[in-house]
Amino acid sequence: MRDMAAHVPYDALYIMVNHKRYGGGGIYNLFCTFTSDNQWCDYLFLHEFGHSFSGLADEYYTSDVAYNDFYPRGVEPVEPNITALVNNALKWKDACTPGIDIPTPWEKTDYDSLDLVWQAKRRELNKRIAELKRTNAPAGEIQEAEEKYNRLDKEHNNETNTYLEKSRFFNKVGAFEGAGYASKGLYRPMLDCIMFSKGTKPFCKVCEQRIREIIMHYSE
Repeated sequence: MRDMAAHVPYDALYIMVNHKRYGGGGIYNLFCTFTSDNQWCDYLFLHEFGHSFSGLADEYYTSDVAYNDFYPRGVEPVEPNITALVNNALKWKDACTPGIDIPTPWEKTDYDSLDLVWQAKRRELNKRIAELKRTNAPAGEIQEAEEKYNRLDKEHNNETNTYLEKSRFFNKVGAFEGAGYASKGLYRPMLDCIMFSKGTKPFCKVCEQRIREIIMHYSE
């Protein structure tokens, strides 16, 4: 990819995959990729670019991932938007909402109950779609299963977004437990962010600051 890109001026490599299956990935200062033909393609583009351009971490922790214990306990993550609060040090303390508790006692138990139910259902739906494809089921049956998944996924996303927006901590900066694929021991700056959940939403204030720093690094 680098050899091919070297024939023209470029700043970043982004690989667009023409496929409707949800997916993507980004490696800091290397490249990123996303699938372009699904309902979350705009979100995926920005989320994965956050990884590769700015070195941002994933802030979600309920979805299935291909790795466990990605961040060792007791070691502060290098990424700017998650923390283990090692020695009670908070790397974004200057951005915190005045008077907010650290860690911030958000409505995590209720959110987890809401989201984990969907994650179990999501696994079942994906398993069903994979089985239909593996057994060469009729195209209409596969399409119906995929459309059902997309509809339920969108409904759940709207539900969790609404739940977070009703929190008294929404749009406040603190240290919210649940980040970096870990339910316990890792914290994110705000309740929601494009690095935390899907949808049309901004980066959190800490992620925005990191993006500004990277832009200034290149431009200066």
